[in-house]
Amino acid sequence: MLCTIIAFKFLMIFIVANLILELSGIIMSLKIAIINCYADQPISAPSAQLFVNNIPNATIINYCHGEKIDDVRQFDGYIVSGSQSCHQDQDVWIIKLQQLIKDIHKQDIPCLAVCFGHQLVAHIFGGTTIINHAIEEGFQDVRTKIGEDTIRLFIGLPNPVKVFQSHYDAVMKAPPGSMQVIRNEKCVQYYQFGSIYSIQSHPEIDIAAAKRFAERDNKEIKALLNGVNELNIQTYKILENFTKIVESSIKY
Repeated sequence: MLCTIIAFKFLMIFIVANLILELSGIIMSLKIAIINCYADQPISAPSAQLFVNNIPNATIINYCHGEKIDDVRQFDGYIVSGSQSCHQDQDVWIIKLQQLIKDIHKQDIPCLAVCFGHQLVAHIFGGTTIINHAIEEGFQDVRTKIGEDTIRLFIGLPNPVKVFQSHYDAVMKAPPGSMQVIRNEKCVQYYQFGSIYSIQSHPEIDIAAAKRFAERDNKEIKALLNGVNELNIQTYKILENFTKIVESSIKY
C-alpha cells in the first residue's frame, strides 16, 4: 500500500512538472510583434523596447523605418506602439500600417493598440479622433470595469488603476460595433473592436521611463508619478493579460 501511495505521488509530480514545462513552452514559443511607430527615434527603438522588457521573445518591427511583414499570420499577436506622428498623417509607412491593421482585424489576430495605435484604429474603422483635443500627462486614473464586469485586459487590476498618459489627440467615439467602451472626462480610454484591444494609455511605461520623460520635457516628476512608485505600479499586468489573450487564441 505504501509503495502504491509513493508511486502515485511521483506520478502526480511528473504530470504537474510536464504541465509546467508545456505551459512554459507555449509562452516561450509565442510570437508577438511590436509595431514600432516612433519615426522620430533611431532604429534601435528605445520606446518600443519598453514593451520587450515585459514580453518574452517579442520582436520589434520598425514599420516607421521601412521594415515590413510579408504575412500577417506569421505572428500570434501584435502591439501597435505610440508615436509622435498623427493618425491623419499621410506618410507611406502610416498608410501601409493602416492596411496591416485591417489585415490583423480580418484574420482575427489579437492586437493591442496603444495611444497612437488606439487613435489610428478608431480612424480606420469609422470612429472619431480629434487632433489636439485632450491633453493628459503622467499617471492618471482609468476605470477597469463596466458595472461589475472587469475588462479582460484589466484582470487583476484595481478599479480605477493609475496608468501613464501622454497624448494630445483623442478618440471621442469608438468604431461602430466596439465593445466595452470606457471613457473618462477627456476621451475614450478603452474599447475592444473584434480582436483589437485598444487603449489610450501606455502600459509599457515604468517608473524609470516616467522619470526620464519628466526630465526630458522639464516636467515636475512628483506630479507625473501622481503617487505611483516601484512598489505599487501595476500597469505591467496589462501586458501580461494581453499575452494571456494571445495564448488563449492559438489553435493547436
